[in-house]
Amino acid sequence: MEQLALPLLGRLDAPAAVPASMVSWASTYREAVRLAWRLRRVHYATQRQLAAEAGLYAPHVSDYLSTDDKPSRRSLPAEHIPAFEAFVGNTLISQWIAGKAKLTVLEEMQATKAAA
Repeated sequence: MEQLALPLLGRLDAPAAVPASMVSWASTYREAVRLAWRLRRVHYATQRQLAAEAGLYAPHVSDYLSTDDKPSRRSLPAEHIPAFEAFVGNTLISQWIAGKAKLTVLEEMQATKAAA
């Protein structure tokens, strides 16, 4: 009888940065949210699990991730971005926002240091 090798469960680190080329695929905030979801670390995770883990209202999550972009659709509120990114395991939304503000990580760090 052949034995199957099972990988050991490891610790999941903080959300990882996404390559800039992938961030540029999103032209709107809602597209960035959907792309972050598609690139989630745990591919079998459900929207219901996202809602429970990130403290989101479950019926609103389907609006955040809906592809039709109707004006009646809700967008992921800014205050929930960190929890959303922690769940999906990437920082694509934050990177997209920083890119739209035309800030690099170095510029953000320099601004923070200057303000202190």
